[in-house]
Amino acid sequence: MKLIATLLALSLSTICLAQQDTTKKAVRVLIVPYQPMMHFSDADEDMAKFSKREVPQVRNQLRTNLEANVYHQLLGSFDAISLMRSNTLNGEADLNRIYAATRYQVYSKKAQDEYLTNKGNSLSVSFKNLTEKWKRNSKNQTFWTSDSAVMLGAIGDKELFPYLHKKYQEDYILFITQFEVNTSNKNTIEWLKQEYKRTYTIHYNLFDHSGMLIRAETLSIEAGGENKLEDINSKYLILLAQKLKEIVSLANQ
Repeated sequence: MKLIATLLALSLSTICLAQQDTTKKAVRVLIVPYQPMMHFSDADEDMAKFSKREVPQVRNQLRTNLEANVYHQLLGSFDAISLMRSNTLNGEADLNRIYAATRYQVYSKKAQDEYLTNKGNSLSVSFKNLTEKWKRNSKNQTFWTSDSAVMLGAIGDKELFPYLHKKYQEDYILFITQFEVNTSNKNTIEWLKQEYKRTYTIHYNLFDHSGMLIRAETLSIEAGGENKLEDINSKYLILLAQKLKEIVSLANQ
């Protein structure tokens, strides 16, 4: 009887622990995709020609593809909410409110270091180590980060962060502030052969729910001369989203 009672107690404990694990609150990340006017590219016309789309469609598709990749990457580890797809919560209205309250400015490394020091941010050492690992050290490097000349989305509405937290209960806000496509070594012959190279860059700001800036940085990936949107998405945008997930995961450690 004692053995049965012991086994029963152990079984009940296991069930309780399992219930506690399943009810553990997932970390929630609110995704704010970049504003359409923060799209800067010298390749839209080429992409439009090869993808058989109009330029505005290309710009919209790149924005949508990046948002979808970031959302699905984060969803593997977090409770991700994207304001671009949060229809039931009227996310589009909140997205427009954020855009209306945002003033864009270049955030230098010096200003960022001072900000983190003044805030006593314990994440600064971890992020510094991560930045050093991905810092561009050679021309052959295909992915790199930079914490200087980042586009900061300074949100001037003091009521906005409390409002968002009350509505979405997010732990972090990931604001992608700018998207860039830059083509190098391009001339007529290279264009015809598609032998030129491009760089895709995203600027991101990571805030906690109170509006404290945790990190502002650019992520860049060196690419080939692909002009079809499906190739760009599968080869490059998904990689940028994967790296972004690593960074948000580090912030949550």
